[in-house]
Amino acid sequence: MPQISVVVPVYNAEKYIADTLASIAAQTFGDFDVHVVDDCSTDGSSVIIRRFCEQDSRFHYHRSPSNFGGPAGPRNLGIAGSEGDYVAFCDADDLWAPHKLEVQLAVAKESGADVVSAIARDFPDGESPKPFRKPVGPIPLGTVSHGMLLLKNWISLSSVLVRRSALAAAGPFNTARSHIAVEDFDMWLRITAGGARVVRVGVPLVHYRKVQTSISARKTMMIGKALNVIGEDYARRGKAPHYAILRPVHWILYLGTSVYMRVLKREL
Repeated sequence: MPQISVVVPVYNAEKYIADTLASIAAQTFGDFDVHVVDDCSTDGSSVIIRRFCEQDSRFHYHRSPSNFGGPAGPRNLGIAGSEGDYVAFCDADDLWAPHKLEVQLAVAKESGADVVSAIARDFPDGESPKPFRKPVGPIPLGTVSHGMLLLKNWISLSSVLVRRSALAAAGPFNTARSHIAVEDFDMWLRITAGGARVVRVGVPLVHYRKVQTSISARKTMMIGKALNVIGEDYARRGKAPHYAILRPVHWILYLGTSVYMRVLKREL
């Protein structure tokens, strides 16, 4: 059983998936396996993935019984089909620094954190990102609390390394259509509300590809969906009436922090 299982949901990503899988295969830490879940792609994604699996025994191909319409379902299948003590996630168009898993596993073991995230830097689709340097010396660390997440989702999904036990305690990713593109935010709110500790590595370890046609590229809609998820969190804690009053405040705070991080700093 590997220490880390990597879960990659895929739907019609033939343009990017080979580069994504290659960045995972190139990790300096080698005790991992990869579960690529094809959500019934209609392009050549499955051919590329199967070829990768034939070349590297750590890679495993899975196919959804039917299309989920979003990545939450394939991620749940990948988690269920894997066994690593830790689970890492990567979207089908993102890229990892070669030292990502090595750095994060060391941080997880030294800090005792349940979730280790990192900075993800944007790069435009069609361009090659500049490689990240492996950190030398003490790694800057921060924490992401439940309260911080109520301001903004500070956790980039493709940067996450999480203990399997923390995922099990929180339950599966929400597959409802209303949660598409924010199902990860909902997960982090549930995990932190349950007391899990999140540590954020203060160095970039993920290249986040900016694709203009992606769901997350529609910022106004995304903020609205994020605010709905925050409202559900208030309701789970018995504070729905508070949120009815505070929603406009959350809108301003979420918009402001999002503009600062994505427009000015160009990172997640």
